[in-house]
Amino acid sequence: MSLKSRFLAIGPAFGEAFICLGLALRSSLRPGILLRSSGLCLLMFSLWTWAFYAHFELIAQAAGLLSLFVVYGAAVLGFLPSLGGGASASISGMAGIGPALAMLVMYAALLTVAMIVVLYVGLIVLSIRLALRWVLMSSLRERALKQYPQLAQRTPGDGNLLQAGRFHLGPWLGIGIGPLLCLAVPVLNGVLLLLLLAYLNVRFLVPAALSGLASGAEQMQAVRKQRGATIAFGLLILLLALVPVLNLLLPALLGAGSCHLAYRGLDRLDSPAGAACMPQVSLPAP
Repeated sequence: MSLKSRFLAIGPAFGEAFICLGLALRSSLRPGILLRSSGLCLLMFSLWTWAFYAHFELIAQAAGLLSLFVVYGAAVLGFLPSLGGGASASISGMAGIGPALAMLVMYAALLTVAMIVVLYVGLIVLSIRLALRWVLMSSLRERALKQYPQLAQRTPGDGNLLQAGRFHLGPWLGIGIGPLLCLAVPVLNGVLLLLLLAYLNVRFLVPAALSGLASGAEQMQAVRKQRGATIAFGLLILLLALVPVLNLLLPALLGAGSCHLAYRGLDRLDSPAGAACMPQVSLPAP
């Protein structure tokens, strides 16, 4: 896919993500689900708030060092003002070092703050996702699947061991190798790392959503059809974690939204070529 095609696909990806977020909200509006979601969110929020308070100095130092590495790499590549230059030996060149150094320090400080915030929110969302499969996922899967009766009666196709292995091992390889590859890209490493983590946070829940409904090969194809929407939905979840009160619904929205993303991808896979998928857009009262 060309760079232009990828850019044009951003709008539809976020449109699909917003639809799944609305459907996830509908699936979550049950007292038992809301209570467990709020309790899980408050527990993880309290845990990581205490951890950051107790170890803030160490976390800030690590974020600061990483920020300096990123800013220095950007300066070397010419994306930010450099401390050097052809006239560095002259008096005017020496005088220009001060403002450039101050600007680089300011960039590093702002990036450090951003990293701490992203790390704090990311750890809360990650810990919620780890506990979600045991606390809420079965209820959310059952609720979401009711809106796709054609999938509830579906028989998985013949399995392909290689593709099944890729489907289950892919996220683990991504979380193991992906961050290192992202950090190796100058300037864009922070953005790429954020996109990767947003994607994997949702991707890890897809096997639980599609279990018993599709073979490994079919699940892989469904994931590919929703890859852009999965990244967009993961970013929306990270943003929702910053919204007071609404973030109490974060565990339920993450689990239910992952189910809807997976089911809509599988529904598109089953639809004949060129046929429109069953739209699950309207949100009547539950």
